[in-house]
Formats: sequence, C-alpha cells, structure tokens
Amino acid sequence: MGASKPQESEVRIGHSLNKNEEEFVARRRKYVLQSLKKLKIPCSENKVPNIALLASGGAERAMVGLLGSLDQLQKTGLLDCVLYLSGVSGSTWCMASLYQEPDWSTKLETLKDKIVRRLSGPAVSWTDAFAKLKKYYYEKDIFSLTDVWAVMFVTTIVKEIDEHTLSDQWDQKSKDPFPIYTVIDKHSKQNKDADPWFEFTPYEAGYSLTGAFVETSNFGSKFENGRKIKNQPEMDMLYLQALCGSTLADEDEEKKLLLERIKGATSFVLKIQFCLKMKLNSI
Repeated sequence: MGASKPQESEVRIGHSLNKNEEEFVARRRKYVLQSLKKLKIPCSENKVPNIALLASGGAERAMVGLLGSLDQLQKTGLLDCVLYLSGVSGSTWCMASLYQEPDWSTKLETLKDKIVRRLSGPAVSWTDAFAKLKKYYYEKDIFSLTDVWAVMFVTTIVKEIDEHTLSDQWDQKSKDPFPIYTVIDKHSKQNKDADPWFEFTPYEAGYSLTGAFVETSNFGSKFENGRKIKNQPEMDMLYLQALCGSTLADEDEEKKLLLERIKGATSFVLKIQFCLKMKLNSI
C-alpha cells in the first residue's frame, strides 16, 4: 500500500504578502509612479513608496469624513498615489460603499453624490430589516449579537442592506487602492496577550502581526489542524461592516461613554429644574 499524501493546510502561516495581493501591488506601483511624476515628485522605479491611507472610526462622522477626504485627494491628484486604503469602524462603511463600484476612484465625484443622496434618503424598512435578520438566523450555524447589530444599527446609518461579498466585489485589474478592512479582536484586546488587530482583504482574512490567514471566502467556516472541516457561506458586506464597527469589542469604553452621557443628561436636567425654580420664586 502506498503512503497517503499529506493534505495541504488551508491556513497560511507567514508574514509575506498573499500572491494575488503581491501581483496587484506590483502593477499598482507602476501606476503610482506615473501619478507621482505628473505631480512633479521625483521618484525612481525601484524606490516607489508604499503610500497607505489609514482612516479612523467614528460611525457616520467617520464615513462622511473619509468620503470628503478622498474627494479632495482626488481633486489634487494625490489619490492616484495611494497604494493601500485601510479603515476601521465607520470609515469601512464608506469603503464598502465605494468598492461596490468598479474603479470608483476614476468617477468619485458622481459616486460621492450618489452616496450622499442615499445617506440623506429613507431608512431601510422594518420589514426588510426583519427579513434580513431571519435570513442570518436560519442560514448561519452561529447567530450572534453582531448579526443583530448589523441589521438593527448599521442599516440605520448606511441606509442599505449590502449583500455583496468582499471577494466578489474586487477585480484584480482594479484601478483603485487595495482595500484592507480592520477589526478589533475583543478577547485579544481585553486580555492584552495577543494580536488585537484582525484584517480582511479581498483575498485573505487573518492576523497580520501573528501571520496567520485563511481565504476571505472561508472566514466563518470551521477548521481543524489547518483543514476546513465545515463550510459556511462567505459573509456579506453588511455583516462585515458590523464586524468592523468593533463596538462590541470595547465594552469598557462603551460603558464609560454611556455613564458620561447619563451624567451629562442628569446635570442638564438639574440645571433646568434649578432655573425653573428660580424663575418661579421671582414671580
């Protein structure tokens, strides 16, 4: 009997770039070089800088803020010099809206107006939201608070239910910066004993500091000894936006913020009561 061939691991261990990402970056660098030359910024072909735009969180404010920043960068010609676009929380909601459109950076003005109109428009109906929640519940092995957060909160901000997937909405020949969606790992952050940052790209999902990745389409599936033993459908962009929100990963900060708001509201009420009392006494 011949020896059985060992199965190849479906978990990639290492700090090098994914092969597909590496190919895209090599092509994008040539485009960045041309853009730098147009701006009369001297640069040789073997010294093209890796320019990354990192966007912070902050819910709708971060979403609109990133959209405005990208619009201004595009007008000055600097957007074409960006190799990577990465965000967390609200800024990823902007990214998700932009990457629905292939080569969005070449038609940002039109797309910006479209996004602003959507954000100013009607909310997702309760009927559609509840139908989506039921779909998550019945189609997933693990139904969590993140599913509820996606449907009941994220949709109220982005005003849509985005059922695209990250791997489907990406074109290897894209003229846009390479997207990296980042998430805070709740347990790693609270225990402070591991890499708290988890990232999603169109190709892989994993811990960049630790150097452990799976294909993005396999995120959520069950693995054992590096092999996938139970498949799950790839998460959609609505769920990814809720995951990137990372609100549930920072319970201490959320409690602190909530207490501050309660104290602020109580103080305001007491001041109103005092003013009313003084006014009544003066009558």
